[in-house]
Amino acid sequence: MEENADFKWKIVVIGDPAVGKTSLMLRYTQKTFKELYIPTVGVQVSIKTVKIENHLCALNVWDIAGQQKFSNIRRLFYEGADATIIVFDITDQQSFINSSKWYNDLPSFNKKIGALIGNKIDLENKRVISEEWGKTLSEKMGFQYFETSAKNGRNVENLFQYLAQNLYEKSSE
Repeated sequence: MEENADFKWKIVVIGDPAVGKTSLMLRYTQKTFKELYIPTVGVQVSIKTVKIENHLCALNVWDIAGQQKFSNIRRLFYEGADATIIVFDITDQQSFINSSKWYNDLPSFNKKIGALIGNKIDLENKRVISEEWGKTLSEKMGFQYFETSAKNGRNVENLFQYLAQNLYEKSSE
């Protein structure tokens, strides 16, 4: 269905290893969740087509590896991105701190439409990063803030719908 899309957008998903980037992408594109952590090597791409105001819109979601050893090639994957998702784990303070580093790693064209994601809200009893802290950081970035659970799907659809709607509005201007 992607070839029939009226609009095609590239969304890059970045953040520390093991924060749930791949799980978010799989929850959104395939409605699945896998407990086993397998690090992404380089990049993994999934596509989902959505309908916005009678237009087919293809979202090409690029899950970019978070390991330091991929830092040299990461910038290549940012090229041509229309939106950015930065993911941290609400139970891992360092992943939240590193969200600013991920944001600063982005070229300026990747900072126009984006979202900061506090993932793993299904682990509320282990939370160390408050929703307020996430919102404050996202405001500094100029991004929208969402808290999600790739495990149970909470807010995942809302996140991608928000990005798709914003990309559509920008493309329609």
